[in-house]
Amino acid sequence: MKALKIAGIVIGVLIVLVLLLGVIAPKEMKTARSIVINAPREKVFNTVNDLTTWEKWSPWKEMDPESVMTMGEKTEGVGAYYTWKGEKTGSGKMTIEESVLNERILVDVEFDGMGSAKAPFTFTRADNGIQVSWGFTAEMPYPMNAMMLFVDMEEQTGKDFEKGLSNLKNLIEMEEKNSSPKQTIVETDMPFPYVVGVRKTVKMSDVQQFYTENLGKVYSALMGKNITPAGQPCGVYFTWDDASQTSDMMAAIPVSEEVKLGGEFETVTLPKGKAVVLNYYGSYENMDRAHNIVDNYILLKKLEVEMPVMEEYVTDPTTVSDPNQILTRVIYPIK
Repeated sequence: MKALKIAGIVIGVLIVLVLLLGVIAPKEMKTARSIVINAPREKVFNTVNDLTTWEKWSPWKEMDPESVMTMGEKTEGVGAYYTWKGEKTGSGKMTIEESVLNERILVDVEFDGMGSAKAPFTFTRADNGIQVSWGFTAEMPYPMNAMMLFVDMEEQTGKDFEKGLSNLKNLIEMEEKNSSPKQTIVETDMPFPYVVGVRKTVKMSDVQQFYTENLGKVYSALMGKNITPAGQPCGVYFTWDDASQTSDMMAAIPVSEEVKLGGEFETVTLPKGKAVVLNYYGSYENMDRAHNIVDNYILLKKLEVEMPVMEEYVTDPTTVSDPNQILTRVIYPIK
C-alpha cells in the first residue's frame, strides 16, 4: 500500500512538472532547409507543384517504403492533395493551399489525430541554378510542447528535409541531363555591332507579349528603309530585377551600322570585343537553363560581363515540330 502511495506521488509530481514545463516551453516548432538545383525554375517549380512526383523524392516515402500514397482528383496546383498511410509515418493528408507560378507553394499537412502544420516552398535564382527553400511550422499543443525542452525537434525534422531536398535535386538534375540536347559554348568576337528596336521596362510576365507587339514593327521599319538585318530577332536585356520582377529590355533586330528610324525606335551601340556565346537548343520556356550554363562558364573562367545580355532567336519555332530543334544564341559581352 505504501509503495502504491509513493508511486502515486511520483506520478503526480511528474504530471505537475510536465504541466509547469509546458507553460514555459515553446509552443511552435519551426524548421527550414535550402538547396540549389541546377535546372530551370519552371522545371523545379512544376516538379514540386505536381504531387504525383512526391513519391519519387519524399523523405518519408523512403523512410516507410510500404506506406500508401493515394492521390486526389486534382494533383497539381491549388486544391491538389494526397493522403498517406504507413506503419512508420502514420496517416494524414497533404494539400496545396497556395501556388504562385515559379515563386512559392504553400502546403498544408494534416496529421490524423495530431494536428496540422504548414510547409512553404520558395524558388529563387542563385548563382548555379535555383535555390529551393522548404520550411515547416507546427503548433505543439499544451502540455505536449514540454517535450521540446528535451528533444531537438528542429534538428530531427531538418534532417528529413535535407534528405528530401537532396532527393529532389538528384531527380530533377538527372531528368535534365537525360533530356538536354548537346549545347556548345565559345568565346568569340561580338557577332554584330548594333541593335535597333523598342526599349521599355517590362514585367517578366509580359515579356512574350512585348516581343509579339514590337518585333514585327521593328522589322517592317527596317524593310521600309531598305536596311538589311545583320542577324535574327533578339531580346536585349539591360537589367533583370528579380525583386521587382521587371526587366529593362529591348525587342530588337541586329544591324551592321548605326541607323535612325525615329519615333519609338532606338539604336544601341553594343560593347566591342569578345563575348561568351552559347548555342542553345530547346524550348523558350527553359531559357533559365541556358543562362545558368553561361553563368557557370563565366564563374569558372573568372570573366566579367558587360551589359546588355542578348538572346538571338535563330530558329522560328513555328517551322519545327521538336522544341529541341529550336536554336537560340545566348550572348554575354565580356570585358
